[in-house]
Amino acid sequence: MKYRQLINTDLTISELGLGCASYWGKKGFSEKQALKVFSTAVDNGINYFDTGHSYSAGYAEQRLGKALKSHQSNNDLVISSKAGTRMARWGRPYNDFSPTWIRESCEQSLRHLNLQQLPIFFLHGPNPEDFTDELFMELECMQRAGKIGLIGVNAFADHILELCLVQPMVQAVMLDFNVYKPQRVELIKQFKTAGKDVFVAGALAGAIYDDKFWHFQGRKSIWYWLRAWKNNPQLKIMKREMQFINKIPGLSPPQVALAYVLSHPDLSAALIGSTEPSHLRELMTVVDTEIGEELIVKIESQAQKIMSS
Repeated sequence: MKYRQLINTDLTISELGLGCASYWGKKGFSEKQALKVFSTAVDNGINYFDTGHSYSAGYAEQRLGKALKSHQSNNDLVISSKAGTRMARWGRPYNDFSPTWIRESCEQSLRHLNLQQLPIFFLHGPNPEDFTDELFMELECMQRAGKIGLIGVNAFADHILELCLVQPMVQAVMLDFNVYKPQRVELIKQFKTAGKDVFVAGALAGAIYDDKFWHFQGRKSIWYWLRAWKNNPQLKIMKREMQFINKIPGLSPPQVALAYVLSHPDLSAALIGSTEPSHLRELMTVVDTEIGEELIVKIESQAQKIMSS
């Protein structure tokens, strides 16, 4: 594993972080298997783990807490979580960025995770009107009290990311960057220049370019397929235009996609998700892989074709 120094803290984190959410955090997925994935990550040098208060209907954070409890020492691990989304009746999520809820959400996260501090604390999908002085005053108080470390924002919308770029209280961002989002490269550079740490979500782009993704592997395949159709209105075009990724000698399609993300030095860490230790180990070999400028140019060229179609 390779590590990168964060800008706004003395923390050094692994280039790859494990995203503890999605199917990994579902009650229908074996907790024993989820803990195996966590242990595989730790044993192979991953020290950064990300989750969220509302992920998997609130169960993902609690599951990660159990995993952390099984680890001999949490002091060498860096954990991030998120606040701003809460669950209504029947499990429907809604946004709440009131200072009161943000503090309460943080306290709940600390209990779920068995931590004294969240090293990185993200606002989860805020809108412009949520960037209030009262909210940032509360975050500053939480930071001074030692409840949180870095103050961050997890957002994918351009106008929100532009606000983060000029908001001095935002020390870190988590954005979407992958083989389908090469336009993020310039923005990531701008964040680095502004002295803000950049974390990448969706680094594997759901692996929808991978022929194996479309092979049925039980009910989790159905879950991932439905999510792919929901999140990608151009799914058919996206799969077709990145078909060449399946033909790179010596590398699986997810390895190629991940190597593309890690080829950009201005980000702090890229998150990956997995439900299989073997798949996770395969992805972790990418930290020593360079795919070359020619392949990078081709990936970005194909992505541009998709965006313009």
